[in-house]
Amino acid sequence: MTDAQFIGMFGETANDPKIIGKCSHLCSLFNLTAQELFSNWEAYTFKQHNDTNMKISLENLEYLQTYIQDRLTLENAEAPSSRQNLKLNNKHSSSKFKPGASHSNSNSFLDANDSLLGSHQTKKRKLKHSSSPVKESQDQAESNQILESVHAETIPDKDTTVLNKNIKIIANFNPKKYKYRTMNLKLLEIADYLDEKIDNISQIVADKYNLEEAQFADPTRQSQSEIYTVGRIVPDSPLASSSELNLDSLFLETSRSNGFGCRVHLDLSNVSKTSFFSGQIVAFRGINVTGDTFKVIENLKIPYLGSISYTSEEIQNFANIIGDDNLKVVVTSGPYHSKKFLDFTHLENFVHHINAVVKPDVVIMLGPFIDIQAVPNILSKSFFNTGEDIDDLKSLDDLFMSFVSPILNDIKCQRVILLPHGSDVTHPHTPYPQAPFNRKSLSLPKTFKCFPNPSLFNINELSFGVSTADIFKDLKDVTTKDANSNRIERIVEHVIQQRQFYPVNPPPDAPEERSFQLDTSYLGLSEFNDEMPDILIIPSVVKSFVKVVKSVLVINPGSLVRPDGSRGSYALMQVKCPDISDMNKIAGSTEDEEEVTEVYLATAWKRARVDIFST
Repeated sequence: MTDAQFIGMFGETANDPKIIGKCSHLCSLFNLTAQELFSNWEAYTFKQHNDTNMKISLENLEYLQTYIQDRLTLENAEAPSSRQNLKLNNKHSSSKFKPGASHSNSNSFLDANDSLLGSHQTKKRKLKHSSSPVKESQDQAESNQILESVHAETIPDKDTTVLNKNIKIIANFNPKKYKYRTMNLKLLEIADYLDEKIDNISQIVADKYNLEEAQFADPTRQSQSEIYTVGRIVPDSPLASSSELNLDSLFLETSRSNGFGCRVHLDLSNVSKTSFFSGQIVAFRGINVTGDTFKVIENLKIPYLGSISYTSEEIQNFANIIGDDNLKVVVTSGPYHSKKFLDFTHLENFVHHINAVVKPDVVIMLGPFIDIQAVPNILSKSFFNTGEDIDDLKSLDDLFMSFVSPILNDIKCQRVILLPHGSDVTHPHTPYPQAPFNRKSLSLPKTFKCFPNPSLFNINELSFGVSTADIFKDLKDVTTKDANSNRIERIVEHVIQQRQFYPVNPPPDAPEERSFQLDTSYLGLSEFNDEMPDILIIPSVVKSFVKVVKSVLVINPGSLVRPDGSRGSYALMQVKCPDISDMNKIAGSTEDEEEVTEVYLATAWKRARVDIFST
């Protein structure tokens, strides 16, 4: 197919090397002629937009690819008997996968994901390797041992007496907002969000400290008077990495409404007992005498969010659901296999253990379930030369359905919550914030709830905030004198005070430091709502832990399997049945604010026992 063919069919708009290259790619991918591609284009523009005169563009070609993929999926679902004759029409389609055969480029399996040929019957399999990381001789007693606990002395472990309680799970998010178009960054939208964040905090600070609008001023302008200002901490150079930050290299970036987005150097010599990081929103009282440096006199603390409250009747209803048991929530995070093998033995053992022993009310499972960073190495070195029959594996979704779905389907708990990770091989939406998994495409039953990343939700009276973005790895702060020496606690305080799961901006630039891709214009989806969650679940590559910080229970369950395939960890949270005597009473009001009533805080931090177990 020549360039002239594409230009002749699509018009002069297609006279662009990138557009022609994309058209050629689609023809090769779906085994189409130029005329057939144009026919698909006409069908797409008419059915999806009712506009056959739509101009061709790279963006529209991406939508065309999705349209063709969806059509193929539908056709294949309607005619399953013809699936055996389908071939992957990409640059590797000339060689069909054969078990035990040598392949010069095993990434052909990865390319197969682009064809998205739809779901089909896959068999459950478990690859065996002579060098499997799971040692059969390892003492089984090493598993399910407590590594760390909080409140183990005051809250006893209880066996579950009533299975499948009527637990109420309420989502505090709009899933449609997470299904935005990726790779569509617009600088103006990013700037608008960054400014809006500063302006919102400015209003919060003004209300907290009873400040008038006239008391806020531009910190970049020379002045002999003290002023109040709110801005964002940034490094002195856009090229500076987080590891290069120090107190002398920090600048304050203003919003466009309060300083035209200009930056000024900060003198933080008078500030103590705190730390700063790139992207942090701060409120200062200070003075700029020279016009070059803003001397901070006082660091104004951004107030914390309040907690959700309940009436005594609501508390009693939740208590009736739990009865004499503890509410049991198991939390686990991926990866669920090593970097070298698709061996899910630890996951199988984990599922067997929680079914037989733990019997949780809710299971929260966080990705990555199959790590995209490990898949190329796994497929090239250990997958194709095993003699395993893999003719039924046509896409990466099939990899999940063949290896992972059968294990997850064995979970007896009737409420399982899944959250994706930026490294999940089966998730098409990699930037953070992430849309939820498609439960049906992964062959999971209705007992599974797929939530976006991050998510805010309630389990009975307890409010949860869950995010798989590794803030403990990515946030690198610089401390002032007398600051808290515990880095984990400092980071948790920043997350709570900034009212956001991932307040770092920009994220680390180095690929080895970056845990995911960030879509800044949609970071509003990572902010907390009007109340602070009782429980924060944020998995990290740092050692697993559980802490109580500012009356918030923070859990890092660790990964279920370590990169070398050895045992990892998971968390078991047991929360005492709600009792008014254990809760903090506060004064509340009705919706019309005419009647004062007594309401209670959930106080999960003192009613919950959390144990970190080895797998």
